[in-house]
Amino acid sequence: MKPFPVWLLLSLILILTLFMFINPGETVNAAGSGMKLWYSTIVPALLPFFIVTELLVSIHFVKLLGVILEPIMRPIFRLPGCSSLVLVMGFTSGFPMGAVLCSRLYEQHLLTREEVQRLVSFTNNCSPLFVIGAVGMGMFGSATIGYLLAAAHYLSNLGVGLLWSILNDGRGMITPSKSHQQLVSSAVKDFLAANRLNTGGIGQLMTNAVSKSIGTLLSIAGFIVLFSVLARMLTVWGVLDNLAHIFVYLFGFCGVSYQHGYSLATGLFEITIGLKTLITFSPGTSLINLIIASIILSFSGLSIITQVMSVIAEIHIRWSFYLLSRLLQMIFATVITIIGYYLVIINNSVQSFTIPVYKVLYAIDAWSWSIYCFIIGCSIIAVMTVIGLLYRN
Repeated sequence: MKPFPVWLLLSLILILTLFMFINPGETVNAAGSGMKLWYSTIVPALLPFFIVTELLVSIHFVKLLGVILEPIMRPIFRLPGCSSLVLVMGFTSGFPMGAVLCSRLYEQHLLTREEVQRLVSFTNNCSPLFVIGAVGMGMFGSATIGYLLAAAHYLSNLGVGLLWSILNDGRGMITPSKSHQQLVSSAVKDFLAANRLNTGGIGQLMTNAVSKSIGTLLSIAGFIVLFSVLARMLTVWGVLDNLAHIFVYLFGFCGVSYQHGYSLATGLFEITIGLKTLITFSPGTSLINLIIASIILSFSGLSIITQVMSVIAEIHIRWSFYLLSRLLQMIFATVITIIGYYLVIINNSVQSFTIPVYKVLYAIDAWSWSIYCFIIGCSIIAVMTVIGLLYRN
């Protein structure tokens, strides 16, 4: 991966600094909005997952799980069995859980760079808490819309993973020299032996897991605040307005209005702001609104993309590959949204209610949603483990 040009980074820093000096009030308000989003939604949505997954990696359980689930993940995604944890947690917890786990597994030498590149491209998703709760129920005022957008979001990302698996042309397939039962038995012995050598105790494990999780969350907070201020700067200086006109010029034949173009422009930088802009400027559950929402969710915004790439920066994953995956997901999600709209929405009376914009992300119980998603994720892993243990070869 080519290093980021220093002159470009310096230019961005100087421009952002200039904006903060000229518009201190706008800067403080934008930063405050970003921090409110972080502590009220991001922390409860991600902290339980971060701590548990750190513990699983620390006690070497992921390696054992990888051996058990090898017969499931290898044929489908051409990836090691340990990637199943990344897949499940990435789909149930949200950004940037997939990247964090990929980084940890790479450190443990359980994944190669090429495997991380493919895995991270389809295991970083918006959480169900955000898609169904905040976007569906909070913004569109309809759980049905939330489920439709969630289906488009998750199925499209799985489609990206399957596409890369097909194009991998069997290079990820390995023929083991031992039977699956022998491999599992050996992995169990290694798991027990590794934990007998651990002299730190559960207290040390918990301390390390919490410390690493808090550190990751603080890093996420920094990105959210930075891009909140950046998005506000682009709004005040009219950059987003020009981008909106460009989107209208390019996609006006599809029914994209200025309001939709402006939503896409803001969503290009920050997903939450883009979706809030969409529902504020263009309320309703029209097909074009749902497509725009689905596209913003799939791209996820430069704020989240930067978070993901920063987590795996030391692995040197290509930005172009990750961005291409987002483009593919946007295409797949658009098709699924259109199909779902005509199958579900147009044949049913979807009643929506309005929640003030400032309450959009805070009108739901984030902790409860997070616990539900966590239980679902653990249940999926348990079912996959049972299937893996019953496998015969």
